[in-house]
Amino acid sequence: MHLDRDAGTRMAYASIATWAFFLYFVGPVTPLVAAQWGVSSQLAGLIGMALAGGLITVGLLGAPLVTRWGRQGSGIRAAVLLAGAAGVLVVAPAFPFVLLGVYLGACAGALLMNVATAALADRHGSAGPRALTEANAAAAWIGLLSPLLLGLAIGTGFGWRVVAAVVAVVAVPLGIVLSRVPLVESSHRHRVLDVADTAFEVDEPTSTSTGPAMRRPLPRSFLVSLAAIVSAVGTEVALNFWGAVLLSARTGADLAMTTAALSVLIAGIAVGRTVGASLTRRFPVARLIYVSLALASAGFLIVWVSPWLAAGIGGLFVTGLGFALLFPLTSSLALSHAGGQTDRAMAIIAVVIGATMGAAPFLLGAVAGTVGVTAGFVIVPVLLLVGAAAVRVVTRIGRDSVTPIATRLPL
Repeated sequence: MHLDRDAGTRMAYASIATWAFFLYFVGPVTPLVAAQWGVSSQLAGLIGMALAGGLITVGLLGAPLVTRWGRQGSGIRAAVLLAGAAGVLVVAPAFPFVLLGVYLGACAGALLMNVATAALADRHGSAGPRALTEANAAAAWIGLLSPLLLGLAIGTGFGWRVVAAVVAVVAVPLGIVLSRVPLVESSHRHRVLDVADTAFEVDEPTSTSTGPAMRRPLPRSFLVSLAAIVSAVGTEVALNFWGAVLLSARTGADLAMTTAALSVLIAGIAVGRTVGASLTRRFPVARLIYVSLALASAGFLIVWVSPWLAAGIGGLFVTGLGFALLFPLTSSLALSHAGGQTDRAMAIIAVVIGATMGAAPFLLGAVAGTVGVTAGFVIVPVLLLVGAAAVRVVTRIGRDSVTPIATRLPL
């Protein structure tokens, strides 16, 4: 099916890319911030918890805010908040202010991601997986600049705050352009009251029945698909936060070099998503996820065990190729099993992403502080196995109950 990259679609891409630039900055900056203020790896893991808190906040409050402000209004406010959060990081005088800046930035970025993803899904229908893959490919190409700029800033003595300033400089014009180029709005408004209702409260009924509103739970296949999203997010964020430390521990290279080397991981993601956008037109989503999981496993194994920097960097690239399609396709798989309740489904996904982003780097940091970073990275293969099992269950349930809207796209 033809993909119309109209102005609203391009703005959705830009919104997701801006969030990616901030996200890929937060992970690699964590060990640098820890070194600056002399905090332990366990305390440094609180940066991941702050990131998670922002995503969970948006998961709980995002849907009613979008209902009130619309997707365009929400996007504008999110861009302004992101600029402010980056400003907090630029002037942060102590570690707690870094946590505040990351939390506010995560709130802003998650809201941008949610409205843009939902707009793309509603705008493009069965071409949604392709649009989401393209959006995440563009985001990865922009995001890989973060560790490159970060490594350059550290290596030249300017410090990590320069990259935070870049985030602010990018977010301001994004908000201005969003005020002039609207995102696709939802075709209906729904009632969301609290976290339980976000998961299970239904859209306002169109029936003329005078009885109590019928509740329509989200399909069971959608709920199971959340485990696949946990796998995709958990593995990527673990390497994004602590991959530089792992590479340094295995090869003996200095942290500035291995921080910059993380750009190779993101480059693999970018290449994979660029190529993968066309693959979604030819192969079922579930099959592509299985291949992605296998690639990620092979690449990570090289990074995990190799004592040579060149091999580790090559492993990062292969791992990135595997990660490339995991998040956009597991998200697409989940949305296709949401029974048309796109904004509500995105609210749940935001909570799951937030919890995973907080738990994975925090637990890995805690384990690394006890048994070492190499042993702590056992979390990655475990999560990859969980993802494969979840996709298997979802596709089996889907055949019996809910047919995904886009498990295969026409040529």
